[in-house]
Amino acid sequence: MSSSTAHPSAVGTNTQPETSIVPSTETPTQPTSESLTDDQLPPQRHAGAAGLGPAYKQGAGLGEKLSGLQEEIKGKITKNPELVEHGRERRTGILKQKEQEQDDDNPFPKPEEHS
Repeated sequence: MSSSTAHPSAVGTNTQPETSIVPSTETPTQPTSESLTDDQLPPQRHAGAAGLGPAYKQGAGLGEKLSGLQEEIKGKITKNPELVEHGRERRTGILKQKEQEQDDDNPFPKPEEHS
């Protein structure tokens, strides 16, 4: 097979490869008069992978819901209203929000533990 002949699958239909080696002096056609504006672009729904972002993992997870329910039941059995309230806050995610607000207020965060 000669170097000037391209395989039929490598060339699109009804096209001819360029035979000139001289680079083109034409400028590439870019839509300068029709540049896109912000209102023409679709809205950005997420940044990066879907499901991840600033609100990722802010609510109570399954483990927190179960441990909150356990605390709530234990508080009702022992007739301890503080434990019932603490369990309800853990189950609904309020306790996690309070802890995160305290961490945000702390200028010196705890060092991360490496395992």
